[in-house]
Amino acid sequence: MLVAHQAKLMCRPSSESRHAPGKPAEPGARAAARHHEPVEPNLARIPADGDARAEAILLRVQGLTGQHLLDSLDERDALALGRYGVRQPTVALREGSVRRLHDGLLATALCQLIRRSDPRDLMVGLAVHHVVAQDIGVVPSTLFEEIAARLPDGPVPDLLRGFGSRQDITPEAFGWQLVQTPGGPDFMPG
Repeated sequence: MLVAHQAKLMCRPSSESRHAPGKPAEPGARAAARHHEPVEPNLARIPADGDARAEAILLRVQGLTGQHLLDSLDERDALALGRYGVRQPTVALREGSVRRLHDGLLATALCQLIRRSDPRDLMVGLAVHHVVAQDIGVVPSTLFEEIAARLPDGPVPDLLRGFGSRQDITPEAFGWQLVQTPGGPDFMPG
């Protein structure tokens, strides 16, 4: 299921294999059993150990994101930004924080610029940002345009602009569930 692996796919190069290089794919029975394991909500399943790294990168981004900054970022940075971008919409929803949502969407966009993934995988993750924007009273098209305007021209800002202006975004349409946890609302694949 595409959505069950969203956190990994958000910034995975589209050519990357879904199993370890040099090893055969899991036999059908083991893969099917793993597919049916319960999935936890985003904040429980996605580590926060790179949040400080992602926040430090976001502090370096002033105004437009230049190629010099992008060239200075590596795979560990992309992983930290990708995880941060998936976690922050939930935090933003819980806190009603436009800043958290903004930073999460910027982190997601930067990750995508560093490690391109299939645009369809990116849209699955962007759906959570879009839904949270609506829930906390932010116009999604305005938020997505603001982030897109800070990026170098290309397919990522174009995708953000187009996706942000859509009116048909719901969690269910993109394979998400909004669930209540002891810590507050969260999103989980499903």
